[in-house]
Amino acid sequence: MHENQPHYSHITVVEIISQRDHYYLKVQLNKINQQSQSIIKPPLALITLKSDQLLEVGDDILTWLYLSKYRSQKNYAVFDKERYAFSERIFYKGKQIGSYIEISKSKNTHVIKSYRQFIKNTYQSSALNWLYYPLLTGDRSIMSYDQKQQLQQFGISHLLAISGLHIGLMFSIGFFITRAVLTGLNFVVKPLGQQLNLSLMYSVGGFILAFSYVYLSGFVVSATRALIMLGCYLLIYYYAKQALRWRSILFALVCVLLIEPFSLLNPGLYFSFTAVVIIFWVFSVIAIAKVGVMSLIQTLVILQVALFIGLLPLSLYYFNGISVIGLVVNLVAIPILGFIIMPSLVLLSVLSLLFDVTVLITVFDYLLQHAYQSLLLVPGEYRWLDTTKFSIQWLISSYIAIGIMCFSSWRVMACLPIALTFLDQYLQPKPLWQLDVFDVGHGTMVLVSRHGKGFIYDLGPVYFNTFTRINGTLVPYITSMGVEVELTLISHMDKDHAGGLTDWLHHGYRHTFRLLQPNGPEHGCKAGRYDFYDLTLTVSESAEDLKTDNDNSCVVHISDGHFSVLLPGDISAKRESQLIAQQSVLKSTVLLSPHHGSNTSSSDAFIRAVAPELVIHSTAYKGQWQLPHPRVITRFADHNVMQYTTAAHGQVNIAFYADQYTINLARDDESYWFLKD
Repeated sequence: MHENQPHYSHITVVEIISQRDHYYLKVQLNKINQQSQSIIKPPLALITLKSDQLLEVGDDILTWLYLSKYRSQKNYAVFDKERYAFSERIFYKGKQIGSYIEISKSKNTHVIKSYRQFIKNTYQSSALNWLYYPLLTGDRSIMSYDQKQQLQQFGISHLLAISGLHIGLMFSIGFFITRAVLTGLNFVVKPLGQQLNLSLMYSVGGFILAFSYVYLSGFVVSATRALIMLGCYLLIYYYAKQALRWRSILFALVCVLLIEPFSLLNPGLYFSFTAVVIIFWVFSVIAIAKVGVMSLIQTLVILQVALFIGLLPLSLYYFNGISVIGLVVNLVAIPILGFIIMPSLVLLSVLSLLFDVTVLITVFDYLLQHAYQSLLLVPGEYRWLDTTKFSIQWLISSYIAIGIMCFSSWRVMACLPIALTFLDQYLQPKPLWQLDVFDVGHGTMVLVSRHGKGFIYDLGPVYFNTFTRINGTLVPYITSMGVEVELTLISHMDKDHAGGLTDWLHHGYRHTFRLLQPNGPEHGCKAGRYDFYDLTLTVSESAEDLKTDNDNSCVVHISDGHFSVLLPGDISAKRESQLIAQQSVLKSTVLLSPHHGSNTSSSDAFIRAVAPELVIHSTAYKGQWQLPHPRVITRFADHNVMQYTTAAHGQVNIAFYADQYTINLARDDESYWFLKD
């Protein structure tokens, strides 16, 4: 499709993400220019459109759209939006063109909508309605960011993702309800004698309730995956007459991948199947000889410890951290959820159809709210522990070691994969220092690091006066890499350079401005030469008689005596001429292009004075200013300078060694086959 041409589109609303001046929607693309898309699973898109009519999930819409391939910023060690979007089949972004729109209401989601509204109304007056609603519907849209963070810190966020635990609970509830009903109808069942397999009938009842639960959740991925696993296990159990057959895991995996191959890109697949393998293994090696409370507690403790250890590598790999008290909290939270919360919520929801249960809900909510508030008293440092980057090599070697420990008699050999990985990491040459230019769209955010200490140059843009790249990009990266930031400098106060200042101060980095900007970043920088762990930082004098903020950008030269980097902010050709006349330290190995590659900068004289081997343009993909400017690209090319742009290559990492440097590009390194053009 041509991105610059409007397309007559037939779409269905899947999710309403926001509704302000315009609707921001996740939609299903049914037809484009009268041509039908995939009948089984049409692609999805994120679009903006304007409608005076109230839109709802399930509405069919005919309108004209500009559509472009889904693309986001690409950085190391942070959440990969592109990969997640692809795994969710979100292939396009789009916006409405013109005013034509035709909306037809659909009744396909009437049952789900009515159910969700019923749950909202039933628990709307309770303090923990944000917890009950996602547990019963799978929809976490009413949860705040802080509430999600709290659950993650306690290691119980998985309790809200409808998965095997919830499906198992609903199956169990349905199983026992069916058994109670059939026992009550004994006078009907008894004459049939042995013709009935009562256990099979109980299981059918349980599966029907589990299926209904998944249907009402909107068939979210994790719930559907768990339901398939349950179905495969039941088929194996009743067909082969042998419980806990390992082949049921393989059959379930095959079914899941046949239905949704892209689930291979979803971390939930690996967490859920690993958890099932651990549970099967525990029950295969533990003989439950006694029936009683103590035996049940002992089994739960062993199972939770096994799950904690077995899922630890995945948690370190995907989340770069682990809940410190997660093991203890889960030992209490999972039984409470399984034996108290979920059965109570199901019972209260059913009873609310018959009569007013406000008093019962109030009492239930008061007790649970009191318990949750007690949990919040745990200090933050005891909730979550951030760790440095856990590589794929460590992930694989950890599970090889665990597999040897669990399934081999040669347990001592479990040390071998760990030792080999450690040796490989130890023998890898370590860079002396590194330069990271982050992909933040139109803006600048740079990290220079050496010996685990960091210098930040600019803090990136702010979007809609609300969103910055501090929380989603910079902080996760320095945490993952184990970098302690000691110095920060903002070149000038334009929003694309200082947009993240408020968030950076909120994270406690005010002290990092004291050396280079003692009066605050609003008052410019302090010129001079500074030593930063054997690197020399040279901050140039401010501009003479140039009053613009751009030309008063702080220009910083960083050198180890052999390789060097020049960070010039948004200076124009006038300031470049001054720097040359002042005989400032300019010659550098790497140059961050002035003013993002604007044609007002990067003069021939400046390029000759700097004589860079490579230049990095920090720009937005198809931004409104279309930077870097073609003439700038030509000027650098005429001087045989290698050029990289964050828009095209993502985060650019330069690792400097004693006599060489390497160039690492996030989009090249992490673009899998399914994302390549």
